[in-house]
Amino acid sequence: MHHGKHFRRLNRTSAHRNALLRNLVSSLIEHGRIETTIAKAKELKPIADQMVTLGKKGDVNARKQALSYLNSRDITMPKLFDELAPRFANRQGGYTRIQRVGNRYGDNAPMAVIEYIDGPSDLKRELTTKTLANIFAKNGQEQVSVKDLANNTDLPKSLVRNLKKLQFANSIEAMDEAVSKEMASRSSSSA
Repeated sequence: MHHGKHFRRLNRTSAHRNALLRNLVSSLIEHGRIETTIAKAKELKPIADQMVTLGKKGDVNARKQALSYLNSRDITMPKLFDELAPRFANRQGGYTRIQRVGNRYGDNAPMAVIEYIDGPSDLKRELTTKTLANIFAKNGQEQVSVKDLANNTDLPKSLVRNLKKLQFANSIEAMDEAVSKEMASRSSSSA
């Protein structure tokens, strides 16, 4: 029977598809964030999460499995085992995030950014801090704590939801600091 065997074939042969996914996961580990089509990102997400799980195991067998799958091993292996594994040591899963970014100019293909969460350049965190800085600047008010904003009913529901998600991953002080930096950069550029 053929039940439960569906996956995206991405209009490629199996060897080409496997090579594509190996290249994508290697680039994701190397750079922390890549932009690709939504279909490729959805196929890449479980493989990228599996690589972090191998990195968290850290034993010889896990290193052999990662070594056999990844490209540019001298760059990706240290990043996987020395940077990503300690960063996600307390997290049980869900190491990647797919964020839609619009359509590609040439063929109108839906594009997405896939990234490891809680990184130094977290896309959701950047977008949320910019949105908060815009709201504060537009209303002409001083910055309030992110903790107080999460309970605010005047903000859009999507922004409150993103704030609550980011509170678990990042400390509240770090979020407050990021928003204040963004507001300071806006006030210095407008002056």
